[in-house]
Amino acid sequence: MDSNAEAVKVTEGNIIENFLNNWLNIIIVIAVLLILIIVIKVITRRIKKLVDKNIDDKKIQIKKRTYTLTSVISNSIIVIATIAALLIIADQVGISIAPLLAGAGVLSIIIGFGAQSLMKDLINGMFMLVEQWFQVDDSIAVGDISGTVEKFNLKTTVVRDLEGTLHFIPNGEIKILSNHTYMWARAVVNVGIHYYENIDRVVKVLEEVFDELMQDKKYRRSIIERPAILGDGGVSELGDSAVIFTIVCKVKAGEQWTIGRQLRKRIKEKFDLAGIEIPYPSTNVYIRSRDLNKKDK
Repeated sequence: MDSNAEAVKVTEGNIIENFLNNWLNIIIVIAVLLILIIVIKVITRRIKKLVDKNIDDKKIQIKKRTYTLTSVISNSIIVIATIAALLIIADQVGISIAPLLAGAGVLSIIIGFGAQSLMKDLINGMFMLVEQWFQVDDSIAVGDISGTVEKFNLKTTVVRDLEGTLHFIPNGEIKILSNHTYMWARAVVNVGIHYYENIDRVVKVLEEVFDELMQDKKYRRSIIERPAILGDGGVSELGDSAVIFTIVCKVKAGEQWTIGRQLRKRIKEKFDLAGIEIPYPSTNVYIRSRDLNKKDK
């Protein structure tokens, strides 16, 4: 213990002198680190542009996997290079890390608290990467947070929500993750009609909407299977004020929201033309007239 303390003391006393003697080496190390970071960033952007240019959108999963692996590898290189640079600088100024940590008992504290959480994040991140829970640009939900994955490394998943807020989620905290854009998805639309409407007529109009959507080249390429009424044209629910149909449409990953909005828009327009009423909740208020001057008997 005394020898460790003495070593640390001597080293600390020579820090300024060692820095003055080795300042050029320290500057070179910092410069090399900065250059490496810039090069990694440039290469990462270049790879993304090449992937966007040369890989068709039909191979979107290959694109996303490339983005994810590029993000993980580039961040790992930067972290390792930064740690190496700090160790080299510490050595140049005469700071011996091992005796300092061992002598002060800090090493056991780091392992017990910080390193334990870090290892949990890294291990979970490795499983997520190997099992391909998601890729960069996927739309996911983690707890109350939903959004698009912007960055991913073995320690952290970065998600931007619909409002533009960026969420940094430690991988060790992710227990349950929902991926809205994995391989394929379904657009689900619930449509309510008035109880006095003819069911067969409504089904016929909905089928016309489906045919028109499938003939639209702009949206046809996003659809894997033709839209259909769940239950072979059956009714999903007899609600308080409406008869409910559930429409499902299998689409390419990430297209469910666009196709869902198109279905709602076209159904509303078609129902208006056909005179089919879409009911909405309403409240009837009855006011009872009373002669206030009349005395109760």
